[in-house]
Amino acid sequence: MTRTDGAARLRAAFKSAADADRAAFVAYVMSGFPTENDAIEAGSAALRCGADILEIGVPFSDPMADGPVIAEAGRVALAGGGGFDSAVRMLAALRSRGHGQPILAMTYLNPLLALGDGVGLQRLAGAGADGVIVPDLPAGEMPRFERAAASRGLALSFLVAPNTAPSRLEAAIRASTGFLYVVPLYGVTGARETLAADAVELLGRINAAAAGRTPVAAGFGLSSAEQVHELAAVADGVVVGSALVAAMRDGGADALGVLVARLSTGVLRAAT
Repeated sequence: MTRTDGAARLRAAFKSAADADRAAFVAYVMSGFPTENDAIEAGSAALRCGADILEIGVPFSDPMADGPVIAEAGRVALAGGGGFDSAVRMLAALRSRGHGQPILAMTYLNPLLALGDGVGLQRLAGAGADGVIVPDLPAGEMPRFERAAASRGLALSFLVAPNTAPSRLEAAIRASTGFLYVVPLYGVTGARETLAADAVELLGRINAAAAGRTPVAAGFGLSSAEQVHELAAVADGVVVGSALVAAMRDGGADALGVLVARLSTGVLRAAT
């Protein structure tokens, strides 16, 4: 199976979901947590149990956008020797198991820059990644990085939030060759019992701005199928992270798979 064009593979995943009248379910798993082998099992469970797209988190020492659950998972992974290398090995292992869904690496910019110009991107692409999410890189700030990703067949997905200026939103829409990642709340990651009050209205405005130019996926804070269902009505994809990492922490890959199966029922747009 060729993965030379991650952008096309991601668009196909979103289209397949839309054709079935649902949003794509995007699952996040931290590489190296609590061990490298455990993380591989977690990623495999997520892809078997309902994830259309997988995000593999690269643990980092200063995770400024991460809430306590994901930040602690990153600390555990780093203490056990995890890092960029373990994320690359996880990617390769999932591909060797035959998982064909799109997989993205979610990493802060520093680990990529520390490896040298283009080296990190090349290693991700070589292991089977379809794209990269860099939460501390605004769209348009590093054109050379964007070109380097594109030349390796890696799609880029940029983050926007409720306070993103219109000019920044437009730049992120133009540059997001994978999907536009909407954070419909202020603050860091972490499961919450309710959606932000204006999340649905925010998604409506961003969808109008994107106007079909790139898929729009919303995440940060989702912990129930009901929340997933509410956002699935106004987003092309729904991202779940902290709740899955907590399930992995408390019950291992089996518990994570059970939660993916339960939450992914919420992506259906028809009444459930």
